Amino acid sequence: MNKFFEKKIWRALAVTWGTLYLVLITLDFFFANKYEYILGSFGTLYIAVLSIFVGSKEFDRWHDSHPGKRHGEFFVIAFSIILVVFFVSSFFLGPEYKVGTDIIATYIAILSVYVLSQKSKELYGAHREDQKHLL
Repeated sequence: MNKFFEKKIWRALAVTWGTLYLVLITLDFFFANKYEYILGSFGTLYIAVLSIFVGSKEFDRWHDSHPGKRHGEFFVIAFSIILVVFFVSSFFLGPEYKVGTDIIATYIAILSVYVLSQKSKELYGAHREDQKHLL
């Protein structure tokens, strides 16, 4: 399989599962945890796909074959905003509108993947600068 095509597949899967997960948690929240039974499995699947995508992207970066930039921070910001809305809404709507622990666990995993990716990018930049000074 073409490496470029493979990267596009993983990116599309990560975006698709991430978007579906955000829709699902929104529905779950506003329908008073009607879909809570599926959130853990759905979140686990999304984190697995996201981790594979980001891991392969970082591997490519360190092997000088990662073209362009992606903006994962937009998804992290969107997820953060949605959680704030949920917590504020829960305060006003009552205890049946809650943010489940599966959602929080998924959010922590998303933040972890994002922070590790940012740190890898930072270290790679420093590594490249060091390499330039050696030449």
